[in-house]
Amino acid sequence: MDFSRIPLLDAIRTRMHWLNRNQEILSQNIANADTPGYKAKELEKPDFAALVAATERRARHFSSGDGPPPVTLQATSPLHFGTGSQIDEGARVRTADPEEVQPNGNAVDLERQLLEVSKTQMDYGLMVNLYRKQVSLLKMALGRGSGR
Repeated sequence: MDFSRIPLLDAIRTRMHWLNRNQEILSQNIANADTPGYKAKELEKPDFAALVAATERRARHFSSGDGPPPVTLQATSPLHFGTGSQIDEGARVRTADPEEVQPNGNAVDLERQLLEVSKTQMDYGLMVNLYRKQVSLLKMALGRGSGR
């Protein structure tokens, strides 16, 4: 079964990719907590309304029987490609607003970064469990699993 055609699972995967990329950025911030002049970075949060609208469009397109919608890529900056990230376009990394700066110019709030890592881990675990539950429900509906 091709789960990539199911809009809900696609939305969950998109969120998991965003959380994965966010964890990478938080790890970089923590690794550079003592680097002079380093400014913490953060991944912009995705627009939930846009995600819902895109998921609804894909659901309507799939239910019409036309197959997957065409994919078009558009670069508005030469920096948009080559990151190796699977994050949707629109997810941009920006420099976080520093609340306090150390004398060496470092603006990483280590305590805040560690709290964000913990929150990201919990959110990712939630998405994994939600994905598993949805797949098990689909398998159960198809008669190919016990639903566990």
